Parts: sequence; C-alpha cells; structure tokens
Amino acid sequence: MRVLLSDLPYSGQIEQNQTQKPWEQATGWPCRWVTCSEAGKPPFVIVYRCKFTLSEALRLRVHVSGDERYELFLDEKKIGGGSERGDRSNWFYETYEIEIPAGEHQWIARCWAIGKHKPWAQVSVQPGFLLSPDDEALAPLMGTGVAQWEAKPMPGYRFIPTHSGIGTGAKLDIDGVTFDWDAMSGGGDGWLPVQSSEKVYHRTDNYHFTSVQRLMSPATLPAMQEVRFTPHAVRFVEQAGSLESEGQPIDASRDVLDEHDSWHDLLTGQPMYIPAYTRRRIIIDLGDYYCFYPELVVSGGKCAVIRLHWEESLYDDAEGRRKTNRNEIEGKWFKGIGDTFRPDGGPGRSFDTLWWHAGRYGELIVETESEALYFNDFRLLETRYPLEMEGSINCSDERLNQIVPPSFRTLQMCAHETYMDCPYWEQLMYVGDTRIQSLITYVSTLDDRLPRKALDMFRASRNNHLGLVNCAYPDQGGKHIASFSLWWVAMVYDYALWRGDSEWIRFMMSSVRDELDRLLQNRSSNGAVKLPVSWNFLDWQTAPSDAWSSGTPPHGADRLNAAYNLQMIHTLELVAKLEAYLGETELESRARRLAKELSNVAQQLFWNEERGLFADDTGHQYYSEHPQVLSLLCESISPGVNCRLVPELLKTATDLMRTSVYFDHYTFEALASDGRIDTLLGRLEPWFGMEANGLKTTPEVFLDSTRSDCHAWGAHPIYHLYTNLLGIRPASMGFTSVVIRPQPGSLTCLQGKLPHPNGFIEAKVECQGCHWLVEVALPHGLPGTLVWGDESYALKEGRNEFRFSL
Repeated sequence: MRVLLSDLPYSGQIEQNQTQKPWEQATGWPCRWVTCSEAGKPPFVIVYRCKFTLSEALRLRVHVSGDERYELFLDEKKIGGGSERGDRSNWFYETYEIEIPAGEHQWIARCWAIGKHKPWAQVSVQPGFLLSPDDEALAPLMGTGVAQWEAKPMPGYRFIPTHSGIGTGAKLDIDGVTFDWDAMSGGGDGWLPVQSSEKVYHRTDNYHFTSVQRLMSPATLPAMQEVRFTPHAVRFVEQAGSLESEGQPIDASRDVLDEHDSWHDLLTGQPMYIPAYTRRRIIIDLGDYYCFYPELVVSGGKCAVIRLHWEESLYDDAEGRRKTNRNEIEGKWFKGIGDTFRPDGGPGRSFDTLWWHAGRYGELIVETESEALYFNDFRLLETRYPLEMEGSINCSDERLNQIVPPSFRTLQMCAHETYMDCPYWEQLMYVGDTRIQSLITYVSTLDDRLPRKALDMFRASRNNHLGLVNCAYPDQGGKHIASFSLWWVAMVYDYALWRGDSEWIRFMMSSVRDELDRLLQNRSSNGAVKLPVSWNFLDWQTAPSDAWSSGTPPHGADRLNAAYNLQMIHTLELVAKLEAYLGETELESRARRLAKELSNVAQQLFWNEERGLFADDTGHQYYSEHPQVLSLLCESISPGVNCRLVPELLKTATDLMRTSVYFDHYTFEALASDGRIDTLLGRLEPWFGMEANGLKTTPEVFLDSTRSDCHAWGAHPIYHLYTNLLGIRPASMGFTSVVIRPQPGSLTCLQGKLPHPNGFIEAKVECQGCHWLVEVALPHGLPGTLVWGDESYALKEGRNEFRFSL
C-alpha cells in the first residue's frame, strides 16, 4: 500500500556525508537510478525485472520513481504507479509498504518515456527507474544500481501524436504480433543487465546540481482512485469499419438495433464472440463525464483491428466547431482521439494504455479478418484524485440544487496529480483555474493537499521564467500571464485565511513579495502599471470584439489597462492582510500605501465621470464589466466611485463586455458584496440550462463554440452557495473564527454543512410566515458571529437559534 512520509528516508546518512564534504552534493541513498541503453531515444517502453529470494517473511518499505512514468508489480500483482507529477527540482517518489512472504519473488516495472510527444504537463530529465528499499541492508537484494536488475525494450508500441491543440500526449497503436507478451511476467528472452545512472539527491539537502539530476521529494498526494465502472448505454451500431465511417455523421437509418444488447453486455463484463470478416462501429455513452483507463482482453482475431476512441461530445459540423445538445448523436460527427490494438491471435491478450482518457462518448470500431475474435473482457477504470464532498448544501430552488452535483463532478474530473484546466484537452494546472478550484475544495473537504501542492509548484515555477510564476505548471514550456501572477498571490492569501499554517505562509511570502516587486517595476511615468509583453489573458470574451484578442483586454500603445491595475490594487490589499497576519507591520503599511497610490492613479486615468464607469483603456474607447467588478473588490477605491458601478452591472442591455463563466466568479463576489443576490441568481441562468443541453460538467464557456466541456473554473457556484448565500466565511486567518452573513435573496430556505478542522459548521435559513428562522451549529472551540442586516450577534459553540421579522 502507498504511504505518505512525514520524515525523509536515509536522513542520518545524508547528514554524515554532508559533514564530511559540506561543499559537495550529499546523497544518503544506497541505490541509484538505472536505465536501459538498448532502448535508444524516446519514445519507448522498457520493462525492468529483479528476482530475489527471502528466507523469511518481511514487512518492508520501498521508495520508487520513474522518468517519465512507471508501473510497479510484485509477483505480477500491481503495487502502484507514478511518479507524481512535479519538475526537476521537485521530482517525486512514491513509498510502498508491503508484506512479502518467504520464498522466491520478482519485481517488474513497466516504464515509459514518450519524449517530444509526451503530455504538456509531463516534465522529464532523462529516462530511468529507481527502487530503493528503506532498509539499506536490503539494497543488495533489490535496490536499483546495487542488485541484479535486468531490462529490455518492449516492441510493438507505436506512438501516434495528437494534433497541436491537445496536450495529453501521444496515443498508442499496439501491434500484438511483435509485442512481447511474456515480458510483464518476467519471461521471455532478451533480458540484459541495466546500466547504472546518476545518484539520488533529496531536494532539501542540495543546492548544487546539474541539468541531468533531479532533486527528490516524497510524494505529497495519496494514490489516484482506480474504480471499475459500467458504461451507461450503447447508442449506435453500424456495419462499418474505420474507412467507411471516417468523416461520416451518425445516421439512424444505419443503426443495427438488434445488436445493441449484445454490445452492451460486453460493456458490463460479459464475453462476446465476433465472427470473421466482421466490420462494426459502436458508439458508447458512458452516461456521465469520466476520466478512465480502458483495458481489453481478447483471444484469437489474428490480423483484426480494434480502434477505441473517446470524445466529450459529438459535433454538429464536420469541422468540429459547434456543439449543442450533448445528449443527441443523430446527424452529428464523432471527432475523438484514442488508441488502436492489433491482436496476434493468441489467448487472453490484454491491451491497455499508458495514460488515461477523458470524456463521455466512446467509439469502438472492430474489424476482423479470416479469424474470429473473442472479447474476454472490456474494462474501464475511473481515475481521479480521491476528492469527495464532505459537507452538503441545498436550498428551496431546485435549479440551484441540480447544478451542485455536476459542478462538483467537474472539480473531480479536473483533480488528479495536480489540478487541471480540462481533462480532455490540455491537462495543465493554470493559476486562474486553480485559484477557483482551491476555493471550492476549501468549502467541500478538509483535504487541502492539492491546493497546497499547487501553491508550492507555482512558487517553484518562478525558477523557470525570469523569476515570475508560470501561468501553468508543471509545463514543458514557460508561459507567463501577469493576471495569473496576481491570482497566485491571492491563492496564498486564500490558504492563510481558510487553513492557516503561519510558518509555511511566512516561507511563501518571500516569493510573494518578489513577484509583486518585479511586476510593479514595469511602471509608466504616470504611475500606472503596464501590461508586460506576454500573453495578458484576463478572460474569454463573451461577444465579438476587435478590441479583445485571445482573452487579452483592450489597451493602447501605452500598454495600460484598467482591470490589470485594479487587480494589482486588490492584490496589494490582500498582501497587506498577509503581512498583518505575520506581524510584519512595516510591510503591511507599505502594501497599503502602494495600493492607495495606485488607486488614485487608476481613478485619474480610467474613470469616466460621464458614464460612471472605468474604461478599459486610457483613451476611454472600450468598456467591460471586468474593471468594474475588480474595483468593487478593492477597499482603496473611493466608496463614492464604487457605489456608482453597481447600477451599471445590474443593467441587462449594455455595451459592456460581460464576464465569462471564469470571471463570473469575481462578478458574483462583487454582486454579493453589495447584497445583490437576486442579480447573482439571475446570472446563473447558463448553469440552470446545463441539464437541458446534456452537459454533465461545466464547460469552458457557455457557447456552442466552446472547446472544453469540462472546465472546473465554472464549478464556482458551489463556493458562492456556501460563502455568499448561506454566508459562511472565515472571520480570521486560519479559520480560527467564523462569520455567517446569510443573504438568501428570493430563496425561502437555504441550509448547509461546511467542513471545518474542529467539525462541521451547520447553518439553516428558512422563511416561516412573517419571520426568518436562522439556526447555526458551531463545533467545539470555534467562536463566531452572525450578521443579519446591519446587526451582529455572537454565536456560541453548539446550537444557536434566531428569529427575525421580514
């Protein structure tokens, strides 16, 4: 089983080595990385084996890692896989605790490196494998670089690159004829001694390292979930192979209805016989959005071709540009990606993939030649971070209740070894997405390991891009988005507010201060902060506009934009609160001074008195909701200015570029801060329409042209139900006290349970005739305050009850 370490292994030996030669790199690890030189350059798959004998039963721990990735087996039973995604200076290793009986045993590791066609988020130093027993005395028996490990490249794998817009890595074409079917059991010939490679260094112990070394860290996350599930339905079967179906829409007149049941039986785990010279195309509806590993077990069928592709939704057009009702498939095009398996005719051949797929729909194409094919099994294993909603939230509006499950499902599908923007397309952890995902996590569960890892990985990314936070990380490239730098700072504030840990926050603050100082250096002579020369994404535009380009808001030749300056002001205010939390009063004063100075500049440059709005640019040509929203979140902007903004946001007919599903999070925060809950509820209409449009998860944007059907930045209604409608928020850093400020708006009942380190915070607000009933239950040791209207009331531990007149 996987275990998470609280102490580093071999720490005593590392300290001894550092004492002897403190100016050199120190390694206390008894083992080394190994590789198989016969594999050549990536892409390739390598199988490693190590046979050993125990004279008595042992309970032992082993530390394991692979570059790019590995799967570990003991006596043909899978133990685990990894390595958890990180980067060169945060290369993670997994630790397994295993009971092994006396006798002969065998480690098997399947490792792969895809090279230039690996997933965008997959970092690599150089291919290799590492297994190091915690008990150093066992290293000669099973440790890589010490024990007798052997390896051989796996033939039969062909890697098919995806098109440029998909960052999930190359897909597979596996040739069963050339495949080494004995390798995974440690059999067959061709095994060669491994080559010992570099030593192993812990991240915390070395500051001098080269580009071909990794600094190791223990895995921070539990094992990803892998649970078998049964697809919902077979939606379409036709007598066609890949050539006949290529580029053709689904045609109901070609549907072989009497075969639906037999193909569905296959999906439930029942065997199926496919005669020779058969061509079939099957459209599978999983019934929900999933991330999953597929596996097929077949017998016979020599020279057959099995193609298994996946897609989020079928498209309305052959070019794949428009998606409407996701439940409908008739007359639509399947444009998915996936893998191809070519049986060799042998018995019980298991075909699987190296990485998971995502989506709702599958396309299975089976083409047999002169030999019949027998499906022994068809398995799908759902994989994701084991994230569950520990609390609950519901209200009198059933439309709101119905968007909670798909919103949380979206968060789950975008949570793996990192958060991800989308599981089907890029699988990158972007700062803007991750801030919202973390906030939803805080109100849903006490498990904060993913948010904490995200914060630290973004901090580490500053080593790769001129000292600034990468907009997405881990990432093979190095892109920067200035607004995402600021949202990363806000993420540090969020963690301090919802979780605390002042010493870790103090550690993060040196990077926070430096990040802001670097961005603040890029000032115009008038004092405003200029947009850097990079991709200055703010939000996706919701209407055609020549002034917006790829999410970059309007600005003139001076590179000055209102939203960016207002976001800087908001961020400085959050930093001031962080400095106060840490007792850094001088730095707090500095942050507040900078925020106030910049707010004066922003009002002078961007405020249009006649319109009562902030313009996007200094020429006052363009206007959007974004600067108005950000201004309402700023404490340093004049209250007289902010009070004029709300009426403009309430207008339904306006020339303002509206915020999209992503930035709606901040729009909802601004509306709630002014008590405009009914307006907030009105702007949830796109979410209310999800079920009617067949959406199982929140999309990237609520447009037919949306790329991604699963984008967790749109799952934020869960957060707003808890914090802005039910009104539960931390009243102090570390959530050491709570404030509950219910704003039910037009709702007649709202209740929820929010997980807190001390227990659950429970609140219920219900309209009963001529009065409101408010019930609150606080866990032990948590003081609180209820705010109703303009009045505040102390809350005690346990149950509290209040009645207020309408």
